[in-house]
Amino acid sequence: MTLRVLELNDKGLRLSDGSGVLHSSPGYALVSPQAIEFGDSALSQSRLNPLNSYNQFWHRLSVDPFARPVAHFRHNADIAFSHLQHLAEQTQLEGDVLLALSGSFSREKMAILLGLMKQSPMNAVGIVDASLAATIDRHDAETILHADLELHQVVLSKLRKVGGDWKREGVLLVPSAGWDNISENLMQLFTNAFIQQCRFNPQHNAASEQMLFEGLPHYLQEYNADQSAQAADESQSSLKIKLQHNDNVHEISLPRSSVYSRLNAFYQKILQQLASLDDTGGSPLFVSDRLGQLPQVLDVLGQHQGCLREVQMLSEDAVAHSCLRYSDALVSGADAVRFVSQLESKREEPQPISHRDAQSPQATHILYGHCAVPLRAGVLIRQLGTGAEQGVRVRIVTDAPDKLPSNAIALAQISVNNGQYTVHQNEALTLNGVKIAASEVLALGDDLQFPSLSESLKLIAVQEQDA
Repeated sequence: MTLRVLELNDKGLRLSDGSGVLHSSPGYALVSPQAIEFGDSALSQSRLNPLNSYNQFWHRLSVDPFARPVAHFRHNADIAFSHLQHLAEQTQLEGDVLLALSGSFSREKMAILLGLMKQSPMNAVGIVDASLAATIDRHDAETILHADLELHQVVLSKLRKVGGDWKREGVLLVPSAGWDNISENLMQLFTNAFIQQCRFNPQHNAASEQMLFEGLPHYLQEYNADQSAQAADESQSSLKIKLQHNDNVHEISLPRSSVYSRLNAFYQKILQQLASLDDTGGSPLFVSDRLGQLPQVLDVLGQHQGCLREVQMLSEDAVAHSCLRYSDALVSGADAVRFVSQLESKREEPQPISHRDAQSPQATHILYGHCAVPLRAGVLIRQLGTGAEQGVRVRIVTDAPDKLPSNAIALAQISVNNGQYTVHQNEALTLNGVKIAASEVLALGDDLQFPSLSESLKLIAVQEQDA
């Protein structure tokens, strides 16, 4: 029977197998006299029926009785169990499942979850820390950080290399920084703009409020898609938002700076907690796709007291892919289900020099246009300006950079380890004309081409003159 992975994050419970993510079900329940609905269906009615909508049953998973009856549900564990049953029905899921849980799950919550699983069609055969699974093969630093977005909080994890193992060492929660809080803040920002510009309050009508709420992810996608085309002065660049109510179409123009300002308030809370986990800023940070899709979050989280931290966004199947790769070590015996927070990595250690150029001189600089910058400690590649002013700034990672404009876009980072250079991308990148994955080993003569840049960057060797 096929082994599947259930990544339990209330922003979207993800069920995956070897082919990728099969289904995602947000942690919403709609309890009405007519029916009880879960996932996307409940989410799409949450503003139409706010008094009957629930989204904290995973966040506050317990068997503590409700103060007032909620249909036939006695407590949050009852609602969570029904959500699991709904997920199983939607996906025809039965049989063995590996559970990936964030650091927000206490031992008590794990015990409750396993009790629920035993009553469901699913058979939990192992539990792994999600941050460990997401990052185990990603880097060879001594410590790494992981950040994930849930409905009601952000979860930060610190992992440390212990011999050949990676071990989750610490967890910090950032309360009131989850998607529910962010979306409420953005709803208020957009509502105020509609009132000021159109004399229309979308939250005075349940249908228009629901439409605005469901449109938030789309508006943020538009923000990201158009970011590389913004004017040099970001405050002059606006986001266009339309809402149809009855036969009228209402449109507002919202400065991107105001959207960013609202989001940045949440980002700063995350930065503060990151500093508690890693006060030097030297540990690379891996950000889940749920968090990484928020506008400019990678740039902000890459800042640490005037220095730059290496930040990478993970794909949506990062956790599931590692769970299946390490399934032999994660699947428990028949006697008891184990929780794995320490695991030996199968990641191969990098070779001193790329195999493609073992006999060639080593690259020493990266060239863009007429400017060559030393690679000695690695570089961060950022784009400044657009259109006629389009350009790139290449900066030594270990140097304290000057304050970059708010429209600076992180394109990629080149790290160095044992004399080997590796590029980690934030934007689509081709290496010598071929699209690459999230990271790739580089060698002398390689050409890096980004869609937003007119010229490529090239790895070169600068010879020192003999004395």
